[in-house]
Amino acid sequence: MERKDIRIEDTWDLSGLFADQAQFDAALEQAKATLAQLTQKQGHITETRESFRLFMDSQEALQRQCENLTVYAQMRADVEPEDPQVQQNLAKSVTFVNQVYAATTFIDQELIEHHQLVEDYLKQDDCADYRYPIQEIFRTIPHRPDAQTEQLLAQMNDLFQNPQKTFKAFVPEFKPVLIDGKEEFLNQAIMNQLLHNPDREIRKQAFEHFYEQYRRHQNVFCSTLIGHAQGQVLQARLHHFSSALQASLFEDGADVPLFQQVLDIANQKYHGAFWRYNELKKKLMGLDDCTSYDLNVPLVQSVDTHYDLDQCFEILDQALAPLGKEYQALLKRARTERWIDFYPHQGKRGGAYSWGTYDSNPFVMTNFTEGYDSLSTLAHELGHSMHSFFSHRANRPLLADYRIFVAEVASTVNEVLLNQYMLQHSDDPKVKASLLYNMLEQLVGTLYRQPMFAQFEVWLHQQLEAGQALSSSDLTDYYYKLNQDYYGPAVTVHELEKYKCYSVPHFYYNFYVYKYTIGMSVALSFASRILKGDTEDYLRFLTRGGSCAPIDQLIEAGADPRGEQVYNDAFRYFEETLDQFEKLMEEI
Repeated sequence: MERKDIRIEDTWDLSGLFADQAQFDAALEQAKATLAQLTQKQGHITETRESFRLFMDSQEALQRQCENLTVYAQMRADVEPEDPQVQQNLAKSVTFVNQVYAATTFIDQELIEHHQLVEDYLKQDDCADYRYPIQEIFRTIPHRPDAQTEQLLAQMNDLFQNPQKTFKAFVPEFKPVLIDGKEEFLNQAIMNQLLHNPDREIRKQAFEHFYEQYRRHQNVFCSTLIGHAQGQVLQARLHHFSSALQASLFEDGADVPLFQQVLDIANQKYHGAFWRYNELKKKLMGLDDCTSYDLNVPLVQSVDTHYDLDQCFEILDQALAPLGKEYQALLKRARTERWIDFYPHQGKRGGAYSWGTYDSNPFVMTNFTEGYDSLSTLAHELGHSMHSFFSHRANRPLLADYRIFVAEVASTVNEVLLNQYMLQHSDDPKVKASLLYNMLEQLVGTLYRQPMFAQFEVWLHQQLEAGQALSSSDLTDYYYKLNQDYYGPAVTVHELEKYKCYSVPHFYYNFYVYKYTIGMSVALSFASRILKGDTEDYLRFLTRGGSCAPIDQLIEAGADPRGEQVYNDAFRYFEETLDQFEKLMEEI
């Protein structure tokens, strides 16, 4: 399918950001003018409290302009990658943002040099909005390189981003899958769908055709992934951190003990329950040899799990009703005002995300295929969007954007509420079993799969920090062994599974994936309270944006991620759900 074949109503409308190319070009020129004005203030930021306030407001305006340019350009590129003008806009916006980064490195240093004076300004009510952002800058003082190194790092920013950009730009062409004598187009979204197919040969084709391309291009992906990790290691060292992991955690005010606690609980303490789940899968499928491409087959047959878009929004309206009428109204707006780009097509980026700017609607990109997973993904991404909407409405731009550390909470709350609603509104044991199965799959993906991914990330960075030379076979062999330990004795790990390490987008980010586990654990805590009618803490959490530290936001809302309780409750919830599922499967 090509984009021109999709109804306009089922694509997103980005015209609220820029209606045409002339507006984009004008905005870029205005941003350049703002940058020029800002850099002229170097050496004069803190001369008076008024000059400090005016500078902070100008910096906020520039960041807002940059965000509009880059988000618009990237989102257009994600769905129209072959349009030359789209690619040119993306290149222009990225280049400009890198110029901004390089030209404004003096800001933090100047504020730090006048630390005490700025602290005095921050005590005044008219500077209250700047307190948390400035305190975050001052927290970095022990990890500041000298001015010359800082300037060099700024100039190298584009180089550090190259691996991630290369990964996004390099989209392999996959051999089509033969279904009923007809060749079917294959991409990430379609492959995920076909892995649910009851025909084992189709699953095998989809899996092998997809990951064969990552095997074929393994040296490209290996170089890209190692290049990314090397960049993280170098930056961590130059910022006086003991490891890339510590540097990444520092940004969220987290620490290595919290990170390691998440991995230990998932990969050791409660891992036996996941092995038990895989053994049950093998038994229910009646397979002598259960392998990688068998694990996504719905274990409950003859259940209609297909929903068109109208049905999806009717269900979401009811499932998320406990969050209030305003929340429901926003879901309707997301559909009618075209916040969402729904369907997969040739060239479109795989997966799903929610994005946008302070000046735009929150947007969702998804690859909708009508299964329950598509409905759940829609709920997930709209959770992100609602979080952004409430955060932006409650805060000025400087304080509006929530940290990645808490980004998965709102999305996961929506998924949990959706599943609970579907369970409560079905009397059919097969439907209930199917829903329990889907919840188990979501829990596996967040409570178990992500900590396994995190273990791979830790290992990769530790090898580089120890000075080890790594080849593709080093990475893929370790990842293969990790998967064998992860799935347990019931599963034969397919040889091509080892190349999956090159296809995981978050490996080209920076220690992101463990936050999914925290997000799910905290979300289960919130969802339990929401279903009991206690929504106040959660709805307030959605408005906090970037106004205070993310861990403090969770503590304030009654879900402390530093203790074990939220994790113990989450993994026990998995065990209880597994017990319910196993019992139902014995009855049907």
